[in-house]
Amino acid sequence: MIKEMSRRSLMKKSATVAAGAAAAASLGKASTVFSAPAVIQDTGSTVELTYWTSFGSGVNGDAQTALIDAFHAAQSDIKISATPQEDYEAVAAQLITGLQTGDVPDIAILSDVWWFRFYLSQSLVDLNTLITDETNAGDYVQSLYTEYQRGGGQWAVPFARSTPLFYYNKTAAEAAGLGADAFSTWDALKENAPALIAEGGVAAGFGFSNAASYGAWALHGPVWAFDGHYSDPDFNILIAEPEAVTCGEFMRELVESGSAQAVADPQTDFMTGGFGAIIASTGSLGNITAGATTFEFATAELPSQLKFGCCTGGSGLSILANSPAEKQQAAMKFLEFCTNTENTTTWSQTTGYMPVRTSAIGSEPMQTFLADHPNNAVAIGQLPKCQPQDSARVFIPNGDQILGRGWEQVLVNNVPAQDAFDEVKQTLDEEKVAVLEQLEEIEG
Repeated sequence: MIKEMSRRSLMKKSATVAAGAAAAASLGKASTVFSAPAVIQDTGSTVELTYWTSFGSGVNGDAQTALIDAFHAAQSDIKISATPQEDYEAVAAQLITGLQTGDVPDIAILSDVWWFRFYLSQSLVDLNTLITDETNAGDYVQSLYTEYQRGGGQWAVPFARSTPLFYYNKTAAEAAGLGADAFSTWDALKENAPALIAEGGVAAGFGFSNAASYGAWALHGPVWAFDGHYSDPDFNILIAEPEAVTCGEFMRELVESGSAQAVADPQTDFMTGGFGAIIASTGSLGNITAGATTFEFATAELPSQLKFGCCTGGSGLSILANSPAEKQQAAMKFLEFCTNTENTTTWSQTTGYMPVRTSAIGSEPMQTFLADHPNNAVAIGQLPKCQPQDSARVFIPNGDQILGRGWEQVLVNNVPAQDAFDEVKQTLDEEKVAVLEQLEEIEG
């Protein structure tokens, strides 16, 4: 049995409130006035849209609220009624229930592991039916934009997009006489973790997360770095192959040696100085900056091994197929607003998520910001080397949790990686059958 680990809430400090206020001020200025859809102009009425989001508190929640307020300030034809949920999983769970009862929003934020499920149930609008020249779809970072394409359709636009990012306690590292190169490879991290503990004063050199905290996502890049895979694009499950198993054994031994720990919420332990390093989302940068107030930290690219490995992640904005046609047009205006050059720039600067437009990345405000905030620059520099995730995690329902529980067996229960991953492979092979059948029915 896998040991259950309870999740702890993120720290909420005064700095978080201040950062949120700054986000509101910036986003209030970053508004672009636009015309309402023709169907709204014809009726002269206000269209009210419901929006289910995962951003309700902290820096990211304040930034989301500021973005909606800015949208309302830019026009008066469309009103957004946002319902924050606890996280991406809560949004998806509520949507699954709502599709049975008819209680669904017009717009939903869907994570990398959830949008495909709603594509399979044909619950999403093909945005190609709503995209116009004003959308300027060619300006989206194409590696992020095309991840939502399937069967000739566009099922979301990128919004809160991220990659895993390596965070390390710079103060502790310097106390141990270590620089950034101490984390350049997994071998280097393993070699330097004891000094980080003994001389840097941390409880563990590295902190692993559990299944509920996206452990399988954080370890996706490391599996690639060891030349392994979770699966291939044709849903052949590869996690039990020697390369992925070698990665699993390396990480198991890192924990067994005392150099690393596996906990429910490594982000909190990092912010309180307990861990020397973690892998967390780029979208956690705003909250970590607000919470890690007793030491200096820095970000870096993920450690390499046989090669570099890092995947994309985060979420996009989708329109639900149950939404009436006139609301779909209005919803597209909101999607365009949230992801325009000005707003994706401010959103990125505030939260740490990726700017999703190439015009934003190359803009003078963004370049100036990155020069002054090197921690934010790392993820953007790393992006061209990132790849879309293996199909087993993002396309098989509950694939993330199945993989994550396998990693828990290895990291928490000290189960040999081959044994744990053999079980994961068997489960994923069973779960993929329904997906392949649905794809055959939808796409032929």
